[in-house]
Amino acid sequence: MHEMSIVEALMEQIIKMSQDEDWEAVTRIRLKVGAMRQIVPDILKFCFDVASKGTIMENALLEIDEIPLLIKCDECGYLWSDREFLGMCPKCSSINVNLLNGMELELTNLEVEMKHAKTC
Repeated sequence: MHEMSIVEALMEQIIKMSQDEDWEAVTRIRLKVGAMRQIVPDILKFCFDVASKGTIMENALLEIDEIPLLIKCDECGYLWSDREFLGMCPKCSSINVNLLNGMELELTNLEVEMKHAKTC
């Protein structure tokens, strides 16, 4: 289950940012996850819920934007999304193809609560 290692890396990055910026809590996290990453969103959310206990991310909402596969043939310009034809154009049989979408794994948005400044 590679979802837990992804969650651990994500949390490490967010904790570092929170220390640099002096956040009280993280309330919402949004990720872009490409189809080729083979991440199961429900498992990722479960791992996040378990791993975030006792951290500034506990009770944060984890939102996942799933990015579909999109491939383009550089020979004929055809676009498709079928994994069966990942390495070859189904229209012209060219192997000169590029994956345009589907490999994303990006932290795109955070909502946080700032620590309140203490006054004397």
